[in-house]
Amino acid sequence: MLYANEGNYQRYKRRGDSAVFLTSWTTGRSEDEPKKSSTSSSQLLTPLPTTHELHIFGSFNGVEFDMVGRGIGNPNDGYEELNLKSTKGALKFSPWILVPQIGYGFHQYLPYPDGMSPFQAAMQDGSGYQVHRTMQFEDGASLTAHFRYTYEGSHIKGEFQVIGTGFPADGPVMTNKLTAADWCVVKMVYPNDKTILSTFDWTYTTTEGKRYQSTVRTNYTFAKPMAANILQKQPMFVFRKTELQHSKTELTFKEWQKAFTDVM
Repeated sequence: MLYANEGNYQRYKRRGDSAVFLTSWTTGRSEDEPKKSSTSSSQLLTPLPTTHELHIFGSFNGVEFDMVGRGIGNPNDGYEELNLKSTKGALKFSPWILVPQIGYGFHQYLPYPDGMSPFQAAMQDGSGYQVHRTMQFEDGASLTAHFRYTYEGSHIKGEFQVIGTGFPADGPVMTNKLTAADWCVVKMVYPNDKTILSTFDWTYTTTEGKRYQSTVRTNYTFAKPMAANILQKQPMFVFRKTELQHSKTELTFKEWQKAFTDVM
């Protein structure tokens, strides 16, 4: 019988320009197998993500938007980039409000310090996960987002719905006065073996030189239990920084992310 031994190991390797994840497996004896079974080993090589596409849609204060695009990423260092185009003409809100959605949406590119993250593991075994996010802004506005994914080899397809309500007509979001997003650290804990809860404060700079703040809470729900060694190392922190260039109809986005449990 072939099964994943608790002492197995995992590490990254490169094959040409494709990222793969090397998992060591061992054969062992279950309680109902004869003692004569021997030990051998084999290896499974499964692609990690290298490309992704996104359909992101929804509304802000009832005004609909719809964007599509593609990007690339590196699952060994957490880098990703994405180009998006609007299918409904000029955006009626600041494109910066989408940054924590298009960027903080593809965690499949995020490795953990000692190997795969649970987001990568869920892609590798095909089980997957879903995301629900809420943002509460200082001016009373709120945003909800739902992320779903499908996979084709090393390619990710994302379907993101974003609904924003209560944004003041003269506020920085609806008047396009957001100028940049601050770098951020996310705290993640695991309330059970199928759920990750992350929290962080998100801030923008505005044309008036002020900060526009929100509190963010995200639930990640996995189809299969996460590995025991993942659950033992919490909280996990993730540092992220982002860049955005945009017009009224197109976005070019870049993100760098790094997970850590200790500063030492």
